[in-house]
Amino acid sequence: MQDARSLTRVGLAQQVRARLLERIMDRDLPPGARLNIDALARELGVSSSPLREALAALAARGLVRNEAFLGFSVAPMPDAAFLHAMFDTRLRLEPWLAACAARRITEAQLAQLRDALASMAPEARSGPWQRHNAHAAADESFHDTIAAASGNAPARLALGALNAQIHVSRLYLAAQTGAEETAAEHQRLLAALEARDPAAAEAAMTAHLEGSRERLVP
Repeated sequence: MQDARSLTRVGLAQQVRARLLERIMDRDLPPGARLNIDALARELGVSSSPLREALAALAARGLVRNEAFLGFSVAPMPDAAFLHAMFDTRLRLEPWLAACAARRITEAQLAQLRDALASMAPEARSGPWQRHNAHAAADESFHDTIAAASGNAPARLALGALNAQIHVSRLYLAAQTGAEETAAEHQRLLAALEARDPAAAEAAMTAHLEGSRERLVP
């Protein structure tokens, strides 16, 4: 059992992670910036331990790099080749998962999708990150709920490992475009799942991902 000191330390690392995430997403810490452990610890008023935990968590999301002999730095923005490959992967995985989900989705899961969609109103999407992050979390929950409803646990894990939402958010915060189109695409996808129509769900997911790539990828 963890004692109070451990719990406090874990909570502090989460707070540091949230602060650094905000600064990275808003480009206060720009892509490629070196992250000096001692300087950041002094600036944030924490020891190096929770700071290193926070940086490791951000590295797992693809936002920070930790290179031998060089230390931590903000990950560069993904290049066009990476982004096209990411969307290619999603287009092969998520439409199929949506079709599977349409056959077996529960009322509880549909309620989760409705709740997520309610948090993704276009006005909630506009940046900075402090405002946009609720939209990003709801968007991630929306897609993950569909993957969970498919019943394919390995595919759901593979989708999560792409860290797609964090990459999309970095692109969106730079472009600030397409909020209304995204909301409409999610609504059509939800309608197909509510109708338990596999073909319509597959088509709606395909249209959403293709639309996102067209709007966001240079």
